[in-house]
Amino acid sequence: MVGWSLWIAIFLAIVALLLYRAFRPHRRAQVVEWAAGHGLPATGLDWDQASRYLDRSRCLRTVGFVIPLFLGGTTSIVWALVYIQPSPPFPFDLLGSPSWLVGYLLGAVLAEVTWTRPRTQKAAALVPRRVADYIGRPALVLIRVVGLATIAVGVIGHWFLAGHLRAGFGFGPVPAVTAAVVLVLMEASLWFIVHRRQPVGSESQMRLDDALRSTTIHRMAGAGLGMMFLFLGYELFSIGGGIEGQALRIILPWAGVACVFVGAPLSWQRVGHPRVWPVRRHTSGEAASNTADRTAT
Repeated sequence: MVGWSLWIAIFLAIVALLLYRAFRPHRRAQVVEWAAGHGLPATGLDWDQASRYLDRSRCLRTVGFVIPLFLGGTTSIVWALVYIQPSPPFPFDLLGSPSWLVGYLLGAVLAEVTWTRPRTQKAAALVPRRVADYIGRPALVLIRVVGLATIAVGVIGHWFLAGHLRAGFGFGPVPAVTAAVVLVLMEASLWFIVHRRQPVGSESQMRLDDALRSTTIHRMAGAGLGMMFLFLGYELFSIGGGIEGQALRIILPWAGVACVFVGAPLSWQRVGHPRVWPVRRHTSGEAASNTADRTAT
């Protein structure tokens, strides 16, 4: 019982620490560092708007992460203590680590959707905006490749290899279905964020707005990519552990471990939280002509 008490205390301390961080405002030095990483000038920047957006976004993302973490941890503890079961039944078993990232992802979307930008009679469309300008084409391609690989491996493992896997290594369609839903949700959310109306303003205001969008896009992409790496790692490890064939039983589990302990953390750090990422806008002569026409009207 002492061990359980210690585990519960640690669990509650982690939840409390995350909530404290969620509602703690950004320090000015953190906002300055964020602005420098996005190539924003130190002079003429609306620090109040940047701080409010970053505070709101971090709060909603963290709360979205904590809710399934707390519910999942609580149900696991209750089932272990009351029902003497290693894990709770469906649907409570869905509140595992991937659901934490789903909550984080939805929190990022909610922060952007509920953020009210200054209202003007016309919106800026100075240059064509693309998702790749905000996150980079390699990261965008990687998200799609890993998502489709997770779906494909899940379909193969569940429907085509189900009878060839040893007992205890089979898995249901949940990883593949969830990966498909997350991939579609991410594609739609990224497109929506990039193409939201951008109020007409000064150059510094528009660069700040782009940087705020880029921050949300990176956080979403890092969480979504990390989650799909977790699913892919689980699928590869399960297939590798249960399939016949010495080579596959060595390669696939190690590939799954690499996805979980290398791919997911790197996605969170390098894609979700880059220290330097200026927005790369697509420019052309036609865009410049459109700029002159729109600003003149």
